[in-house]
Amino acid sequence: MPSTARSPRWTAAEMDAYERARTLLNAVIAAYSGRIGEAPSAQDARALREKRAPLLAERDALTADSRERIAEILRDMPTELATIRNGSAGE
Repeated sequence: MPSTARSPRWTAAEMDAYERARTLLNAVIAAYSGRIGEAPSAQDARALREKRAPLLAERDALTADSRERIAEILRDMPTELATIRNGSAGE
């Protein structure tokens, strides 16, 4: 009897990388949100919102097919996250 099960669209490794990338994006977004809440002025808060906005859009558009961008996120976002948490991102 032939198998009717379809093979998965993505490998487990691809899905793991995708989930890790989304988790990193969420952490960076959350770090920006925290900084926005503590911004010393409306202008500083606006600048931080402008930096956060493309990350929100990217998180919504990211799929496991975005292999190159996922690799970039996994490579670069930990440094960006540390920078934001250390208070040296964009006010």
